[in-house]
Amino acid sequence: MPHDPRTSLDDAPDEIVDGPAEPETDPATADAAGAVGPIPGEREGSAPVTGDEDERVWIVGAEGPGDGPVGEVLVVDIGTRGLRARRTGEEPESRLDIPHFTSAPRVENLLGAVAMLTEDRPPAVTVWSLGGAVADLDAAALISAAAPSTRTVVVDGAIATLVGALGAVEAGVVLEMTTGVRTIATDFADVWHTIDGWGPILGDRGSASWLGGQGLAAGLRFRDGVPGGSEALLAAGRHAFGDERTWPEMLRVHPQAELLADFAPVVGDLSRTDPVAEGLCRLAGEHLADALCTASMLLPGRPLTATGALLLVDAIKISLAGTLGKRYKVLEPALGDSLAGTRTIAEHVLRAGVLPHHPPHVHLRGAEAIGA
Repeated sequence: MPHDPRTSLDDAPDEIVDGPAEPETDPATADAAGAVGPIPGEREGSAPVTGDEDERVWIVGAEGPGDGPVGEVLVVDIGTRGLRARRTGEEPESRLDIPHFTSAPRVENLLGAVAMLTEDRPPAVTVWSLGGAVADLDAAALISAAAPSTRTVVVDGAIATLVGALGAVEAGVVLEMTTGVRTIATDFADVWHTIDGWGPILGDRGSASWLGGQGLAAGLRFRDGVPGGSEALLAAGRHAFGDERTWPEMLRVHPQAELLADFAPVVGDLSRTDPVAEGLCRLAGEHLADALCTASMLLPGRPLTATGALLLVDAIKISLAGTLGKRYKVLEPALGDSLAGTRTIAEHVLRAGVLPHHPPHVHLRGAEAIGA
């Protein structure tokens, strides 16, 4: 099946709505608040973890002491960028990256993957952020299997994204866009509200999978000769996926959301010249704004932020910002990603900050709030 490399959104950098894109930086160098700086004296080494030559583990150590509070913390973030783990504290920082960690492993696989960062001695605090293929992993089992001497926290990936975007464990709203889309509003006390995340058939309005699916559908409308069709989208769909008569079977056999999301950047490119594609991008921005504004009513006056490569599509970015502006809402820049958020949560716990036990968003060892 032909595949246009431009159509991958998962590895593209996140972008915010207001202001130009920042220079691309390795998120591994971001501190807990999202600030970025060089790590002195980097040294690198690699070792394969599977028979696949493209699947590599990179371990990097810094010569100087860690930047965080005194104490050892291990943070593990799993999402569309694979598995990323960092151990910081009194010893030089160690890093572990498995970029293509996309399967849905068992708890013992996760613990085994990061064992090289814990084999000498367990850290004081371990925080796991579970998204992507491991979003539905049994968090209680992961906590039970962790070292008893370690304060262990498991959070939903969207919670880590919110904390990373805000640079602190505080109330706010985040629109998280990967293949699908979810909006989370929380004050880490009484408000824990999720909007969408229902998948490409029942929801994900305005997401990459939604936009790609709408683009292919518009192409088929042109093919059928009914209103609302686009010849340009039909031609682009044929170029990406072959004869349109094979599309239904293709979507039945292969992961539907990922395939549809692959077509979203093509719709974005065509929005510059094709009015149907432009209208779809404008509608996507309106759907995303609806979710943010609905969530903001639960936390009046708290910051709104968004992350996701879909914001690289100019037509969507303009539509989202314009729709929010009409409702007197402003989208704040995201300070960091989910890995930065996971580290911020770990340092918050290390400083005896309060964190509630609130499944499925936050899981602690036991059912009592940390720091309460």
